[in-house]
Amino acid sequence: MRLLTFLEYCAIVVGIIGMAAAKLFVIPKGFYLGLFLVGAGVALGGLESLVTRRMSFRSSSEAGEDYAGAPAVIWGCMALLVGAAVIGSAYLMDAGLWRTTLNDLTRRPAPVLAGSGLVVAGAGALLMFNRSGRRGIWWTLLVRIPKTLVGLVLVVVGFVGVGLGVWDWLDPKAFDRIARGMWERFDLRVFERFWNGMFGPRTRR
Repeated sequence: MRLLTFLEYCAIVVGIIGMAAAKLFVIPKGFYLGLFLVGAGVALGGLESLVTRRMSFRSSSEAGEDYAGAPAVIWGCMALLVGAAVIGSAYLMDAGLWRTTLNDLTRRPAPVLAGSGLVVAGAGALLMFNRSGRRGIWWTLLVRIPKTLVGLVLVVVGFVGVGLGVWDWLDPKAFDRIARGMWERFDLRVFERFWNGMFGPRTRR
């Protein structure tokens, strides 16, 4: 296995184990450190793809060559964005700013809309690439066309999310007038309760 891939997987696996152990033994700082390691491993993979223009998390130098170039760069941007978000979450939890940040994002969701939109659009773009080299009418009808259509839908949805985020950033009052009713149905505190219930460190009674 490649050394860089080994380090990426080690950071993610050790981070997950650390989070589970911290929850089991009620060690909040350990949970935040484990979350940071997971984000660091994902971000490292993203940086590798951006620098080398090859897919990260591959077991050997020859693996994933079909997706070298633009697909690898898109993958790298997605991984870097997700890793940075996870690292930022770990910092906010450790600093006691998680709830305040969620409340701010509930009022001004531009970063959430733009960031998630970029990730969704990137996933859609990856689905639209056909680097396998396979041909044939059945492959085209049963695999390539459905993949392309799903990818196109994801790209459109992603860019709509980015556009909404930019709109909220440039003209928040107009955005509020149009989206207030719809946004109130999507409460980020639901995500907070889910996160704390599934992964959050427990407190001793």
